[in-house]
Amino acid sequence: MIDKSPYIKALKESLPDVVTDDDIAENMLDIVFHVPVKALENGDSVELPKLGHIDIDRSAGENCLCFKPSDELMQSLGR
Repeated sequence: MIDKSPYIKALKESLPDVVTDDDIAENMLDIVFHVPVKALENGDSVELPKLGHIDIDRSAGENCLCFKPSDELMQSLGR
C-alpha cells in the first residue's frame, strides 16, 4: 500500500475550497487510483501523461502487464 499522505496534503493545498478534509482527499485518491485498474481489467490500455503507457499483453496466452515509458520520462532519466 502506498503512503497517501503526500497526495492528501497536495490536494488540500491545491484545492482548499473543494478538499476541506483528509477524508475527501482520500476518497478522491481512491477514485483516481481505481480508474486505471478497472481499465486494465476491462482490457483497455492506460495512458499516464508524462510517464508512459500500460497495457495487458495476451499474445503469449498469459496476461503480461507491459509498461512502455514515455519519451519525456526517458529523457528526464538521461536515456
